[in-house]
Amino acid sequence: MRKHYPFLLMFFGVLFLGYSQEYLETLPDNPDPNKCFAKCVVPDEYKEETVSVLVQPEYKKLEIVPAVYKTSQEEVVIRPESRRFIYVPAVYKTVVDTLWIKDDYHKLTVHPAEFSTAYESVQIKEKTGSWVAGEKDPDCPSIDAADCRVFHFVETPAIVREVPVQKLASPAKTSAQEIKGKYRLITKQVEVSAAQTRDEVIPKKTKTIERQVLVSDETTREVTVPAEYTEVVKKVLTKKGGMTAWREVPCTIPEQGELLPIHYDLGSAALTSKSRSIIDEYILSRMQSNKNMLVEIGSHTDSRGSDASNQSLSERRAKSVVDYLISRGIDASRLIAVGYGENKLLNDCGNNADCSEAQHARNRRTEFKVF
Repeated sequence: MRKHYPFLLMFFGVLFLGYSQEYLETLPDNPDPNKCFAKCVVPDEYKEETVSVLVQPEYKKLEIVPAVYKTSQEEVVIRPESRRFIYVPAVYKTVVDTLWIKDDYHKLTVHPAEFSTAYESVQIKEKTGSWVAGEKDPDCPSIDAADCRVFHFVETPAIVREVPVQKLASPAKTSAQEIKGKYRLITKQVEVSAAQTRDEVIPKKTKTIERQVLVSDETTREVTVPAEYTEVVKKVLTKKGGMTAWREVPCTIPEQGELLPIHYDLGSAALTSKSRSIIDEYILSRMQSNKNMLVEIGSHTDSRGSDASNQSLSERRAKSVVDYLISRGIDASRLIAVGYGENKLLNDCGNNADCSEAQHARNRRTEFKVF
């Protein structure tokens, strides 16, 4: 039975990158029975042109002209002349000397004062006198008898006592007796000449040094740097390709592709260096050895997130693999990028399922189908 697959590109997502998608409305005329066909991309045709691009304009730069020196010899004093003092110790001689350990002194004897006995008159009561009334004056004319009395003054002599006293005959005095001291003979050092210092000159030290004397200082000079150009080969489109041909493909298409250990971080479509190595080993090498191989790159997500965002993410993941293969020299017409979103989970970690991160990570994968 003749089989036709005009729906094949829709089944694979048919993302032929970089080409316009114009679909033919009819299948090839008079195909052989039991053959399957898929619409394929006819690549754009280009021609190469070489253009010269100015990568750096002409400009002026300044160069430093080094300083110029001349060599000269110069004597440098590394230690100036100085003076030092030499100590000359004192000179002594030995002599025997008398050392008085107890000096002479005078022993004193005290002679007390001597006295003689005498008497001294002491007035113990002074001489006194008073008026004494006598007989009435017969010749007094006053009738008052008190007025006519006669008074006469009567003296009482002083009282004197003889008191025995001691008179100093000779004062106290001392007499001295000389007492000789004690001594001993000792041997001692007597200085003959005192210690002194002698002044001595230390001559200076010099060294001949080779030094660089500046003749001319550093300057600058202006140098013109010519412009730089590079030759760039660019491709110019001469004929636009598109969906203009049918390609015979196997009628049996695997339900599930070969699973590559290419996994992605949550929400990311970036390829790691490890992922690129896996692609080189499992896809690139086979497509390089078989130039007729057509490969579907199918990428998947886990169930977290909305259906629309997961579909977009899976398409971006598939595209990242296709872009990498194109960068390694594989023609885009041999690659089909399909994003399956979260529609083909490998486990039961659907929406709202309680799964571990490792279980979700299994679903963030890339598969490839060869036909």
